[in-house]
Amino acid sequence: MTRIILPAPPEKPDDIAISGWRKAVRRQLLAWRSQMDPAIYAERSAAVCAGLADILAARPNATIGFYWPIQNEVDLRAVVTDHIDRGGKAALPVVPGKDQPMVFHDWTPQTEMAPGFARIPEPVGTAVVPVHVMIAPLVGFDGRGYRLGYGGGFFDRTLAAMAVRPLVIGVGFEATRIADIFPHEYDIPVDIILTEAGMRPISEKATSDINRAEGSSPPCFLSS
Repeated sequence: MTRIILPAPPEKPDDIAISGWRKAVRRQLLAWRSQMDPAIYAERSAAVCAGLADILAARPNATIGFYWPIQNEVDLRAVVTDHIDRGGKAALPVVPGKDQPMVFHDWTPQTEMAPGFARIPEPVGTAVVPVHVMIAPLVGFDGRGYRLGYGGGFFDRTLAAMAVRPLVIGVGFEATRIADIFPHEYDIPVDIILTEAGMRPISEKATSDINRAEGSSPPCFLSS
């Protein structure tokens, strides 16, 4: 496993110090990911996609809210497309504006896309749909399931606004695990961490028989 040398955590973890530290860690992790050898990236991404396929196989009728890959994130589109082909559904987020929750719109490989917030492609002309499983990209993560994202707070804001919380899966690379991201007050941990090393349950939701109407059953997990 590649070791990433990160800035030392703040000695006095007040809000200002933590914010600056998280920004520095985010820059370092994104730089590492952008410089990953293509063959290693492909190998690790394939392992992540295989793990996600196992999770979705247990939820064949679920609607999966996922992300459009940017900055060398794991590209999940082939797995999601296969889920659709098997009778499931998928959705991509649309960002109405800064500091607003995302809204998930129905997506298939034939959906028209257009640049949205931060120039990230978003679906055009499709319906808003509820999601049963939401996949959150990880810039970094810790053992408690708190994720380091891009700093906009969109996933946490969206989860907080949902009437029914979906199963949340954080997807990323094992090398970006850090001891503690010093979560903010409003940060929400994911239910499952999924990397090339396997799946790790974080919450009881991860191991319970959830979304029964969507044909779910508990997947097998690696120990932490």
